[in-house]
Amino acid sequence: MATLRVRGIVKLTSRVRDALARGVSSGALDRLRHQVADGLEQLDLAMEDHGLSPEAMSPATRKAYEFLRSVDFDAVATSDALDDEPYARGSVRLPGVRGFLRDLLDRLACRPSDAEGGDAHAAIRAKAEAIEELLDAECIRPEHLKDESRAIRGWLRYFADREHFDAYVSAVARAAAAFGPKAAASRKYRPPVTVHFLPMKGVYRLRAAEPGTRVSLPTPMICFSPEAFDALGGMAFGKGGREQFVAEQMLAPAYQGILAETELLAGGDETAAGAFHDLAAAFDRVNAAYFAGRMPRPRLTWSRTLTMRKFGHHDAVHDTVMVSATLDAADVPGFLVDFVVYHELLHKELGVTWRNGQRRAHTPAFRRAEKRFARHADAEALLRRLAKAHR
Repeated sequence: MATLRVRGIVKLTSRVRDALARGVSSGALDRLRHQVADGLEQLDLAMEDHGLSPEAMSPATRKAYEFLRSVDFDAVATSDALDDEPYARGSVRLPGVRGFLRDLLDRLACRPSDAEGGDAHAAIRAKAEAIEELLDAECIRPEHLKDESRAIRGWLRYFADREHFDAYVSAVARAAAAFGPKAAASRKYRPPVTVHFLPMKGVYRLRAAEPGTRVSLPTPMICFSPEAFDALGGMAFGKGGREQFVAEQMLAPAYQGILAETELLAGGDETAAGAFHDLAAAFDRVNAAYFAGRMPRPRLTWSRTLTMRKFGHHDAVHDTVMVSATLDAADVPGFLVDFVVYHELLHKELGVTWRNGQRRAHTPAFRRAEKRFARHADAEALLRRLAKAHR
């Protein structure tokens, strides 16, 4: 059976969701209305030309189509004061910062001399100051920046502090000393090992790079001890890593402190408000009903994409609850959003257990607690139907 995809329709849906959540001027709403009408017309014509129905769309395209069809533009409140907003959220890329960071990381991976380190630190400070001057001159706020640019801004501001910079250089030496022997014993990778600490998701990335292997690590790992780097190296190079020990180090105060400071300096942007549902309101309801109001609020955000199978995720390292944008729709009842938030908050409260080196999150205790939700059976059934409908 043919599968229909229309380029750009999912991105259009993301723009519409963001605009409806944050508010729009009457002019911006008219532009969105016309863009949506054009996008839907393209889809309808494509289906007519190929003799297809909406069921023939790819899951992401079909969900975007359904969302755009559900928007009642006549019911959207507008404010012409928003015409003064110069940039859309996540639309601005800082010129040259990716290349600057890449070159700088290569310099620092070579363990610079004191003089070279001083030059590198001066370059970081100069770039950080230039970025702040640009943001101020162009009236660009942190939330206007693309994710990568905003994260690099935080990285540069953090390492503009000489004490933090020195900690970076020391961490490179510790990590390289731990990883070198493991790369030498690996069949897939080879020494020498160069180490980059940078804004990234995940625990590590390995890449063959002349003349050896590049290991990319999250910035807060500059706090890792030689033992922690040894355990991480075992994971990365397949030589007996201790995943539980590494996970515990990433949740430790030293790591979390660096993470919090770099995110603060980056200018983090929470996106709890959706087009139809507000995660902050859902959190407040769930916290009051099931946690006696004692649950500290995590960062709440909708996913950027319309995920079809995974409806929520709790990131313990970043203390973030993410809910699939698929659920931010007019035909999704509020109790279902509450249930997904409750499910992820249970992960935050109960954490994970380890058995024989295996990580377990959905334990019997977790499943018992999950059933405390007032409409647990209804929510589970509805999530199954949604997942099945978009396979």
